[in-house]
Amino acid sequence: MAAIFNRKAGDYDDWYRHPLGALVDRVEKEPVYTYLEPRAGERILDIGCGTGNFSIELARLGARVTGIDISESMLAKARRKAEAAGLAIEFIHADAMKLPFADNTFARIVSVTALEFAPDLKAVLAEAYRVLDLNGRMVTGLIGGNSLWSRHYQARAAREADSLFKHARFYTLDELLTTMPGKDVQGKAVLFFGPDFDGTKVEEALAIEAAAARAGRSDGGFIVAVSYKGAE
Repeated sequence: MAAIFNRKAGDYDDWYRHPLGALVDRVEKEPVYTYLEPRAGERILDIGCGTGNFSIELARLGARVTGIDISESMLAKARRKAEAAGLAIEFIHADAMKLPFADNTFARIVSVTALEFAPDLKAVLAEAYRVLDLNGRMVTGLIGGNSLWSRHYQARAAREADSLFKHARFYTLDELLTTMPGKDVQGKAVLFFGPDFDGTKVEEALAIEAAAARAGRSDGGFIVAVSYKGAE
């Protein structure tokens, strides 16, 4: 798996420079930050940090960020970006299934579009929960199953021999909510416009999102959940 992501590191950030990629990033980040509520000075762990999209933003907000990833190439790019931004972020090569941290270490844990590739979602979430502080919260974002986006990625996996999506499993919102450890689990789905949408039509996209939210839909291309540890 690491080798697959190493090959993608060079052009991984290109997605965010396209109108559709920037729009998707905006739509996905809204529920992540709403649930995470990052605060300056808090220790935050970014699991599957990739090239540092969330890690760098969180560090700019004043959090003390640690990012882990299985891809050394992704981490190398993240380190260069953090250095260029003048941010002190700890990036560590590690497997999310076996985190190199003590119990109850982080006030916040976030993982976005990474754990689809874990061999066992329940186990990897339990491991993340282990290192979450007793008063902490954990936010997980995944590509939503049974969505326009998961079907798009499944089609790519079928026709592209080297597609990283051959190694992904796409969960529904109900499956994610059921699997999340901890208390007071909440979640929502967003990203109801498809991968062929014109990313320059921002207002139209936001109207689609608002209509889906009013209808209570859960089949969005991005699902996110939060849970709390609390005193045990």
